[in-house]
Amino acid sequence: MENEDNHLHAYVYSAEMVEFVTSANEFCRFLEQLNEVDGRLFIEGTVSLLSRIYAAVIRIGETEPVNDSPLEVLVTEMEWNLIEKRISTLLGAHNDYIRPATEDEFDRSELVTQTISEDVADIYQEMRDFIHVYSRGLEALMSDAAWEVKQRFGEHWGIKLLRSLTALHPLYVNGIDPGADLETREKEDWWGQDF
Repeated sequence: MENEDNHLHAYVYSAEMVEFVTSANEFCRFLEQLNEVDGRLFIEGTVSLLSRIYAAVIRIGETEPVNDSPLEVLVTEMEWNLIEKRISTLLGAHNDYIRPATEDEFDRSELVTQTISEDVADIYQEMRDFIHVYSRGLEALMSDAAWEVKQRFGEHWGIKLLRSLTALHPLYVNGIDPGADLETREKEDWWGQDF
């Protein structure tokens, strides 16, 4: 039993786990403060933070659940909607991207329109729920939270993270400022011409 406890302690406080927890927490704080960020800063910050999260989660290693019960969900639908709406507003017309349909969605040859805002809000929910449980400091729960977040990484949020990065990459590289696009569209709509 003592050996198990030592292994659990070493796992949940490993340098790799601390890096993942730190990255996930910074990502959540960043999204929770989106009112202070413009579209360009959102793109830069999200590309950086999602890259760090991906690199960190693949290094945390594997574990097995200690408890049989599912972990608590913290993020409410209203909170998720607030994050999604704010990202959608920041990105404007740059929010949508097209991707191939997966086997369980449609005919594999079809394309599907997806939004960065939905993917990032889903990742936020996973990270916030993980941080909430991990921050309690109970090693068995911390390990279970790590196991669950790693399972969900493989099931859905890992691919959403990569798709979001793929969609954000050209915006980042080309210096796109979605706010400037919005201002231009508003001027054109108001005056009927560009000035």
